Amino acid sequence: MLKWLGRILKITGYAVVALVLVVVAYVFWLSGSSHEPTNIRPATAYTSPGEGPILVFGGNRATGLEIVRRLRERGEPVTVAVRASSDIRELQALGVATVVADALDAEQVRAAVASAPYSAIVSTLGTTRGDQARRPDYVGNRNVVDAAVAAGVKRFVFITVIGAGESAGTAPFPASRFLAEVIALKTRAEDHLKASGLDYTIIRPGGLGDVGATGTAVLAEDPQAFSYISRKDLADLAVQALGDPSTIGKAYSAYDPSRKVIWDMYND
Repeated sequence: MLKWLGRILKITGYAVVALVLVVVAYVFWLSGSSHEPTNIRPATAYTSPGEGPILVFGGNRATGLEIVRRLRERGEPVTVAVRASSDIRELQALGVATVVADALDAEQVRAAVASAPYSAIVSTLGTTRGDQARRPDYVGNRNVVDAAVAAGVKRFVFITVIGAGESAGTAPFPASRFLAEVIALKTRAEDHLKASGLDYTIIRPGGLGDVGATGTAVLAEDPQAFSYISRKDLADLAVQALGDPSTIGKAYSAYDPSRKVIWDMYND
């Protein structure tokens, strides 16, 4: 009896190891997309959206901070909306102004947007998971859109996520399940922006990483396009879109053909 029990445990152990290997293989090598995107937007020269400064929500960290850096490299005056408790030392080093506004407080957001004659707004507001009542994915972005309308700031670039809007079902299964709640909130925010009358551009990245830029990423007007992408490359695409009026009224997937699977993010 003990002999058979030992054999069963051994077989079960092999099965668990095999299952783990299958999951790892799927996540790292197979969970990308074989779809070749269409309607690739060719890169164009950057044109400033206007004379006033550009206001960025979510600009003190991650993708938002990379966007701020690239705007400053182009000589753009930039203001970043921050919470009172935010660390702004990197922004100060870049010569960036700040205005205090909690994105979840509609009155603070309205005051921030009305504080200067801004030429455009960029929002990267969002989270991965957490308390819905404290997530800015929908409420925060809705507040920013409404404040832009009230202040007459027409140009709006919004960074969301693949899986939102008409790209539903495009993200790999693990990501779409893990981010299901966030994707739903981002979709609501996209819909609110589309109905606002603003000159919007929506950019949806897939898997994001704090890794080196490849310079091969593009914007694809194809909701089935999916890849992984560096935050630095995404920032480049966002600034390109901001500086190109032909992107107004469109939603793009941020696509890097050299990073179709997550393994490519860490195999430079």
